[in-house]
Amino acid sequence: MRLGEIVETLIQLRNEYRLTFEEDEAVCAACNILGRLPRMMDEETAKAILQKKEKQSA
Repeated sequence: MRLGEIVETLIQLRNEYRLTFEEDEAVCAACNILGRLPRMMDEETAKAILQKKEKQSA
């Protein structure tokens, strides 16, 4: 799944369901974080990059 598709899915969930304030804030925060990454990057590539950065900072 592409990151852009994940963001779109989160936005759809936000629009279709009555979320609590905390859930809504979490969805918005996740979309903002994902929005900083390339939209066409796939989920597995993003995970690999994050894991590599975690190892470097440890």
